[in-house]
Amino acid sequence: MKRHAPSEVSVVALTGTNGQAAASGAIAPAKPVRERLWNRNFMLLWQGQLISSVGKQAFALTCMLAIKDLTGSGSIMGLLMSAAILPSVVLGPVAGVFVDRLDRRRLIAYTDIAGGLFVLIAFAALFFLDAYPSIVIAALFAVTVATGLLDTFSQPAIGASIPDLVPESRLEAANGMNMGGVQIAVFVAQGAAGLLYRILGTAVMTLVNAVTYLYAGIVELFIRMPVRPAGRGAADTEDTGDTGDTGAATARAHPWKRFLAELGEGLRFVVARDGMLATLLSFACINFFAAPVLVTLPFYTTEYLGLGSQWYGYMMAAFGVGAMTGYVLVASIPTRGKARAASLLGCLALEAVLIAAALSPMPAWLAVGVLFAVGVANGVVNVNVATLFQLATPRELLGRVNALSNTVSGAAMPLGMALAGIAFDLSGQNVPLMFGASSVAMLASIVAPMIASRGFLRFLSTDAARGAA
Repeated sequence: MKRHAPSEVSVVALTGTNGQAAASGAIAPAKPVRERLWNRNFMLLWQGQLISSVGKQAFALTCMLAIKDLTGSGSIMGLLMSAAILPSVVLGPVAGVFVDRLDRRRLIAYTDIAGGLFVLIAFAALFFLDAYPSIVIAALFAVTVATGLLDTFSQPAIGASIPDLVPESRLEAANGMNMGGVQIAVFVAQGAAGLLYRILGTAVMTLVNAVTYLYAGIVELFIRMPVRPAGRGAADTEDTGDTGDTGAATARAHPWKRFLAELGEGLRFVVARDGMLATLLSFACINFFAAPVLVTLPFYTTEYLGLGSQWYGYMMAAFGVGAMTGYVLVASIPTRGKARAASLLGCLALEAVLIAAALSPMPAWLAVGVLFAVGVANGVVNVNVATLFQLATPRELLGRVNALSNTVSGAAMPLGMALAGIAFDLSGQNVPLMFGASSVAMLASIVAPMIASRGFLRFLSTDAARGAA
């Protein structure tokens, strides 16, 4: 498949007007234009996403608290959480086509601005119609679904844009900072949202979320990205043989046919790229089998270890701090080629072993340390996997591949959590069984693709955007 290097930043992080020639080896510019991670454009994207993520996380917690106060129903709260995830699971691959067709900078900015406008409408409903609980609940659901739908488009666009904003040598650092920003937002929101909800109420917290959305969208409009040919997919560029321009004319006459062709192109690339499908399925399985640990962790803390409920919060915080440590570690000491493959497999195996080891009798502080170590390994894995897919995918397909990856992994976790909850109750709430089964299944998810797919290890060893190992 042809790879089109952007004119501003090439796929090998050589920049300037000679970027494309340099990528082919014809011209080597003396010095890249943007060789720093914290260049203006990445800084605009990062801080905009950080601010909007704080608002999103705070609003998500506000919604859950409001639903609890208004209904006292766990089922309705579960529906609300599902409503936030469902758009990305159902429409992720479709969103990927638009991410590759449209100007990604505008897509990121306009989805944030649209999110702010939707939330402002909800604020008006909450502020003026607070005496009608049914309207308040409907408004919270509407905003949750609407913003979840917008995020379905914006998140793949962000992942596809990062390689255009930073040099390839700093790609791990950029992904680590992007994920770290979301983790910071979670910490800030968890620490402040509950208190602010009690002080300010649902309406004002909704207004805060609207402001963060609008701020991010306006800031992101000032990002400069390489110009890409828009709307060029499989249907536009396929070889039509003796039919001349008939294929292109048919594609123009039948937009739905062209859309389906572009949708399939992303999937075909993942299947055809040596080891990529095995990697995607392997990590989706790991997400699925890690879900029982998340579901049973509160019971592990209070029932198995006999600790107070506050220790569950400490463990979740330790996991989050560990994940951020993993992001920083990869950003500071990036690995490529076989060293990256060894790092990924080692961290995945470490997670599985630590989950099993957590069943051993241990003091509370050591259990918190185990969760911290699991978080570190998880952070290292997440950054490296995101970087792998960016390096191995042509820029014109990156939106579709990112969206497909987000959909598969996004569906695996909630499905695993739902089934784990049922299995946990059927097992008589057997914590050791759930932890042990998760550990074994996660190890199997690492070993199986190594046996079944010859390209699995080669893909994990991807060294550069050329796909070298």
